[in-house]
Amino acid sequence: MTNNISFSRAETCLIMEPSHSNPHGNVHGGELMKIMDNTAGIAAAKHAKGDVVTARVDEIVFHKAIHIGDIVTCVAQLCYVGKSSMQVMVSIGVHELDNYSEPDTALTAFFTMVHMVDNKPAKVPELVVSTKEEEELYKLGEKKHLEIKSKYKK
Repeated sequence: MTNNISFSRAETCLIMEPSHSNPHGNVHGGELMKIMDNTAGIAAAKHAKGDVVTARVDEIVFHKAIHIGDIVTCVAQLCYVGKSSMQVMVSIGVHELDNYSEPDTALTAFFTMVHMVDNKPAKVPELVVSTKEEEELYKLGEKKHLEIKSKYKK
């Protein structure tokens, strides 16, 4: 099994229920972040073939409110790997139940996941880039990785 970008993808679909709501009747942002974190973890675990933890979340952007009854699709796509860390691009698209069409982007973020073995960061396999689209995604992930690294240089 190759460790290419298309393999390291996860998708989750859910209908938003009253238990997901905030006092204003919209879906609570924390609920959506939890969905994104879980989906990012699945994509990273598929690639690492083991346990992963969330190290950080960057650039979470709320583009559109999500309402109770909406159907959301969360897609997590591995886009870059370092030694033990993985950059995962995550988005949530929203479908209105009465007009199920192409989803509108509601949230986007980058998650940094780390592969763990015996409670220590562990090496992850290289990421294989096969197509032009995957190459663009890889470059975006690499850019994000380098930005984070330079920001927290010791």
